[in-house]
Amino acid sequence: MTRPFIGITTWRRLIDTDLGAGRPAHSLGTEYAAPIEAAGGAVVLLPPTGGVDEVLDRLDGLVLSGGQDVHPSHYGADAQEGKSYDADRDEYEIALAIGARRRGLPVLAICRGLQVCNVAFGGSLVVEIPNTEDHQPVRGADQQLAARHPVTFAEGSKLAALYGTRSRIVNTIHHQSIEVPAPNLHPVAWAPDGIVEAVEADDEWPFWAVQWHPEKMIDPDEAAEEMPLFTAFVSAASERAAEQSAAEKGTR
Repeated sequence: MTRPFIGITTWRRLIDTDLGAGRPAHSLGTEYAAPIEAAGGAVVLLPPTGGVDEVLDRLDGLVLSGGQDVHPSHYGADAQEGKSYDADRDEYEIALAIGARRRGLPVLAICRGLQVCNVAFGGSLVVEIPNTEDHQPVRGADQQLAARHPVTFAEGSKLAALYGTRSRIVNTIHHQSIEVPAPNLHPVAWAPDGIVEAVEADDEWPFWAVQWHPEKMIDPDEAAEEMPLFTAFVSAASERAAEQSAAEKGTR
C-alpha cells in the first residue's frame, strides 16, 4: 500500500546559514518526522504560505506541531508584553484545523497544535499557567526537556485505550493550556494540578490532541511508549488514503 501523505506544520525562524546570520527559514525539528516515518507515513512540511484547500485535498493526515503562542486576540484576550507572535502561522493553522475537521481528515495536534484547535473551534486558553509543582516557569533547554509529570486519562477515552493505562508520565514544556474547551471537544487527560493535558472530539473524527510533546520523549523506552499514538494516527491516515484511492478508481 502507498504510504499516506502526512503534512506537518512548521515554524518561521531566523537561522544562521552560509549566506549569513539571521536568515528567515521555515523549520521543523527532525523529531517530529521520525515517528511519523517509523509508523509508515510520508512526511510533507507545511509552511504558512496559503492554499489551504489545495493542501488538505492532497493530504491523508495532518500534524499541527508545537511552537510559539497563538495570538490571544483569537480568543478575546490581550497580548503578553514582550511576546512574539506569527499572525500568518496562526491564520494558516486555524484554517487548516477547520478544513481538516470539515473533511474528517485525521489530525494529530501537539502542544500549540492542541491550542490552535481549541481556539479554531471556539474555545479559549489560559494565557499563563499559574506556577505549580507540575508546571514550573520556562527553564533552560536541558531542564525543560527533562521535566516530567503524571497525567490521568478519563476512563473510556481513546487515549486510555491506546496507551493501555489510565495514568502515565509525560514531559511538560508548555506555559499555556485550555481554559474553556471548544464545543464538540472534551478533556480526557489532566495533570495533578488540574491542567488539561489532552482532548478528544465528541464524534468519530480521527483526532488526537495532547498538550505534552510525545515526539520529544526520545529516550528509547519513552519513545517506545509514545509510538502507539503515532501508529494510531498514521493508521487512520492510511485507511483514509485507501478509501480515497478506491473512490477515485470507482469514478473512472
